[in-house]
Amino acid sequence: MRILLATDGSGSAGAALDFLLGFPFPAGSEAIVLSVIDGKTFTEDKDLSDEQSRTIRETRDMVQADTEQFLAGEAERLRQAGWAGSTQIRYGDPAEEIIRAVEEHDADLVVLGSHGTSGVKRFLLGSVSDRVLMYAPCSVLIVKQPAEEPVSGTDDRWRILLAYDNSEASDKALSLCASLPLNDRAEVQVVRVMPMVTAYRQDIRQQLNTIWQQKKLAAREALDQAVQALRWSTSHVSAELREAADVSEELLDIADSTGADLIMVGCKGRSAIQRFLVGSKTNRIARHAHCSVWAVRN
Repeated sequence: MRILLATDGSGSAGAALDFLLGFPFPAGSEAIVLSVIDGKTFTEDKDLSDEQSRTIRETRDMVQADTEQFLAGEAERLRQAGWAGSTQIRYGDPAEEIIRAVEEHDADLVVLGSHGTSGVKRFLLGSVSDRVLMYAPCSVLIVKQPAEEPVSGTDDRWRILLAYDNSEASDKALSLCASLPLNDRAEVQVVRVMPMVTAYRQDIRQQLNTIWQQKKLAAREALDQAVQALRWSTSHVSAELREAADVSEELLDIADSTGADLIMVGCKGRSAIQRFLVGSKTNRIARHAHCSVWAVRN
């Protein structure tokens, strides 16, 4: 797996590297560590004096040197952990350059941290994470670190919540999860949430409906098949079928109540010309989850 790790030296970016080193990615995976220096910061306007232009260039060179030193340290951590990889510095709009780098390196996954705000119920994505999630042509892993607990390490069992609805997008997420060398290092909970219509107590009629019962039976059978597929990766697999008015909110509540470290969810996309766009469910989960979120694209 070719992974692009986008970092800006912040605490959330550091958590992303910790996640990369601790999570059981496939053997032989390689990482490209990318840092983007915002080009707008060092734009030389024609109205600037020579001294001002010189100051901008000197500052840019200093930032470049600091970034190179920082990336060298990150690359060394990867090498010590047995990863193959390289580093790269780019100038420009961070989100746009990350997406360009993904395309140029034909990355399978882009990993980046999410800047959280502790005073709200759930962490919110920063603008860069938000845009990369929406427009990147590959899967996106947004790493979030709880305020009081460290990101899971190599000695812990990763708790993964796999959102599954038997759609093509969720089948891709299932296939990816099943391909990971999880073994005893992770436990996977496969969750299917069936949407209920609660207005005017329609949920009661819906639950009594014969067609709805048939759909629930089919959903349970699909969950059983998903569990069997995942047993090739780890024996610690469970499944749960729920009904709720809001699918995304229910998945978020399950992740909170079970202490999930990671939510894996399939990403439904549009045409390749427009790039894949995040569906509303994936977008909401990525924005509001307390834990890390892996949005899986083909």
